[in-house]
Amino acid sequence: MSENGDAKAYLSEMGRKMRPTAEAIHDVMILLGCVSYVKTIYIGYDIDGEMVAALYGHADHVEIALALPESAESDLLVDASHLTWRTLPVAAIVHTISEVEDFEKLAKDAAERVRSATHNVNRDNEFFARTRQERRGR
Repeated sequence: MSENGDAKAYLSEMGRKMRPTAEAIHDVMILLGCVSYVKTIYIGYDIDGEMVAALYGHADHVEIALALPESAESDLLVDASHLTWRTLPVAAIVHTISEVEDFEKLAKDAAERVRSATHNVNRDNEFFARTRQERRGR
């Protein structure tokens, strides 16, 4: 089973503005062979028990952390240190359904990295302690 009712419920509770975009992103992840599950504030996506992505719904965008290298480049990508995922260093910020096609290219890369066991990002506790200090201005 690649998707569950909890994910559909999470998506149905999103605001009318972002729901179609989030549903399209979810569909992309399922078509890539991910298993979805809900953890309170996000939908997680795994392949063979390894995390590929985590989707967070917001009022004016969908944020989806991805298993890509820290050096990945796209107009959609931002640093995802604030989400504290050890293996998901970047996140796509998707505002409109028209951006889903560009997101899909990133998602395919992330799924392939996990599927082929070539995704090797694994941030340690020191990394997150350092980024917290930097955000506080120390």
